[in-house]
Amino acid sequence: MSRFLLSALCILSAPLLAAEPPQPRQGSLTLIANDDGFSAFHSGRYKGAEDLRKAMLAYKDTQIAVMEWCVIAGSCSNYPSKVTELYGTGMTEFPRRGDKLAHETVQCMADAGENTLQIVTAACHEAGISCYASLRMNGDYAESMWGGTFPKFANGSFWWKHPEFRTLNAQGKPGSHQSYAFPEVREFKLNILREVAEQDIDGINLDFQRHPTFFGYEKPMSDAFKAKYGVEASTVSQDDPRWFPLRFEMMNRFVRDVRHLLDEAGKRKGRHLGLSARIDWQKYPTWGCDIETWLKEGMLDYLVVGQYGLGGYEFDIAPFVKLAQGSGCAVIFGDEATVKGHDRTAEEDRLIAAGKMKPIPNTLLTREHYEQRAAKVRAAKAQGMHLFNETRKDMMKGY
Repeated sequence: MSRFLLSALCILSAPLLAAEPPQPRQGSLTLIANDDGFSAFHSGRYKGAEDLRKAMLAYKDTQIAVMEWCVIAGSCSNYPSKVTELYGTGMTEFPRRGDKLAHETVQCMADAGENTLQIVTAACHEAGISCYASLRMNGDYAESMWGGTFPKFANGSFWWKHPEFRTLNAQGKPGSHQSYAFPEVREFKLNILREVAEQDIDGINLDFQRHPTFFGYEKPMSDAFKAKYGVEASTVSQDDPRWFPLRFEMMNRFVRDVRHLLDEAGKRKGRHLGLSARIDWQKYPTWGCDIETWLKEGMLDYLVVGQYGLGGYEFDIAPFVKLAQGSGCAVIFGDEATVKGHDRTAEEDRLIAAGKMKPIPNTLLTREHYEQRAAKVRAAKAQGMHLFNETRKDMMKGY
């Protein structure tokens, strides 16, 4: 357990907002699933609107209470957006066959006036489950990846037009992610969320595990560090705890703004719209995730605590359950279904297409793994499990 978490275990004051955590459905634990809004288009499993609708309806007989539908790949959308572009826009040569297929499918749907988020939400409600729009908080890819082909596919025009907003390392070299230290970056993300909040969603999920980092040594952060501590920021490591309050201040502005836009949209709709976050159980303060404040202010309806990386990990979720007491927020154990494997690269796809290589299967969590985790979740008095990269319906009931 981190020193920061130990210091945070205190009795919370009454929340400013009333959280509405998701309730269990067809079982004792609340199960939440995440669909990345890309892979099934990439594989050809979602060939159009009807496939997408049927896929969501298939959750009706499972224990899934909330479907998180990711609306972004990189910083491009899978629905017709006025803020960013559909992934693959403007490309004629694609990194992988599946990328071409995914682009053609969502483009065809958009041309037909079909909105993936609307389709998913309507089908989820028909199946009796809630739908949260999920935002990958920093999903952009390195400019050199696969010869520059995949960032051209997934990174939106805002990313390309504004290299000055990217994170910097201690030597001043830019990374692939944008920094939340810049108001312009926060506003770009907020504009996407304002757009999706106008649709019939039940809430928004902020996925901090896709992908850190969110801050570096860019000028706003370095100047703030020197002003507070009198030390050059470039001389200290990224995980130095002195960064935490500075990052918290920046990220709290964003999370409060998201909560506010949900409240405003909820007033127009006459109902509460939820907010959730997915974090790493160890690294969350390094990422700028001030979960104590989020809980104290009643901003979250459920908190997913997992681990950044492949599945198969074990950690104690009980301290987070204790931290959330009195907040009204549900604490959910975050699983990653993939224990071994990786996304197919452009080179691997080329070799497979040429018959020179066989597809490499991923190793996934078993039913026994999930049942063991469910027992630990109950023992810790957490409310449920979050299933990431999991599509097998038989793994989604009986807990």
